[in-house]
Amino acid sequence: MARRKDSALPPARSVALEVISQVLDKGRDVQAALDYQLNNQKITSQDSALCTELVYGFLRYKGRIEALLGLFLKDSSKLPKKAASVMGLAAYEMLYLDRIPVYASVDWCVGYVKKRFSLGLGKLTNAVLRNLDRMGEKAHDMESIRKERMSDTALLAAWHSMPEWIVNAWMEAYGEERTQVLLANAQKHAPLGIRVNQTFEAAMDLVNELTEDGKSVETIGYGVMYPAGSQPAELKTMINDGLISRQSMASQEVLREAHPETWEGPVWDCCCGRGGKTYALLEQDVDVTFASDTSRKRLLGMREEAERLAMYPPESLLMSAAEPPKKGSPLQEDPPATILADVPCSGFGTLSRRPDVRYHRTTEGVSDLVEVQKAIMENTFSVLKGGGLLVYMTCTINPDENEKQVQAFLERHPEAKLEKEWHTPDDSPYGEYFYVALLRKP
Repeated sequence: MARRKDSALPPARSVALEVISQVLDKGRDVQAALDYQLNNQKITSQDSALCTELVYGFLRYKGRIEALLGLFLKDSSKLPKKAASVMGLAAYEMLYLDRIPVYASVDWCVGYVKKRFSLGLGKLTNAVLRNLDRMGEKAHDMESIRKERMSDTALLAAWHSMPEWIVNAWMEAYGEERTQVLLANAQKHAPLGIRVNQTFEAAMDLVNELTEDGKSVETIGYGVMYPAGSQPAELKTMINDGLISRQSMASQEVLREAHPETWEGPVWDCCCGRGGKTYALLEQDVDVTFASDTSRKRLLGMREEAERLAMYPPESLLMSAAEPPKKGSPLQEDPPATILADVPCSGFGTLSRRPDVRYHRTTEGVSDLVEVQKAIMENTFSVLKGGGLLVYMTCTINPDENEKQVQAFLERHPEAKLEKEWHTPDDSPYGEYFYVALLRKP
């Protein structure tokens, strides 16, 4: 069992600080970093829950919190990084966790800063947090952080903890009203979506049982949704037994909108990852014959999923969908009639579930992704059987990766037919946004 790096902090805050450091300083995925720390630290289930809330909450509100604290700091950039982070964690507790008394948040934070850094910095921390508390409801008013000559776009970016370049891109593409809706939704806690494994004989009985448990809020087909912070009893047991899988309702919705019941086989899932959508399709008896990915580790994970779900995996191929299949590939011997291209993307549609994405993306990185997506579309369309269907899918809000990407493809391939184009509605209760386009080859 690993020793906590900051034993001077209460357990939940100590682990949260380490996870945040891993995410922001080393670029790690938030859930992977959190899982690793919680699996290697000896803390109670109650502290684990608080740690999870602190990590995700802080990442959602980081920019806003820093702007609020900056009202009482001459130059926040001079603070030691850990001192700034623990001050931010304490501020999150004070502003958004009603069950923790303000004095308790101030006490542990000031005590840590005094012990870890200096008495003087501890006094400054105490003054800043006390001033934040005195703001009262004003701390929840966006105008409170507006600085002199601050643009509306910069204000929106700070308040919604979003890089300004993303806000500018959304404003240009979607306008101010829609951008404000998307920004607000990105800070909400995503609901829990689960998918019942319909290959089990009593699958619908389990759906009915989950629907009637008093916790779920929506059921569509074999999908059941729970509000953020809620979950069915025995969730882990049902997952381990292969009875259910975690899959957001928005992800299930975009698959329905792609009408997989009409897909002809063989089907190639060309960016399968660990097989989330692969097995969602196989559970519906869709003929997914091939599944490929660039990562051997993810393909091994896909085979582990097959064991958990008690299903036969498709033929797995270690390859890039952006490159032609090698000579002798089964894709050449039996060309797919349908290709699901759930392409690598910026992930801006999943910010409510993955708030760390906003800190990992850059304009250059997104431009590189656009080129990868273009290559995948070109290559898979060339492999596709005549009369076949290319299902292009993303989990992002970015016209360059969605509508403009598809329009550019159609301009290069006027022979292709766009049969459907769909994106998650802005007012969706699912908290995530997907895009899909169905392209038919002549």
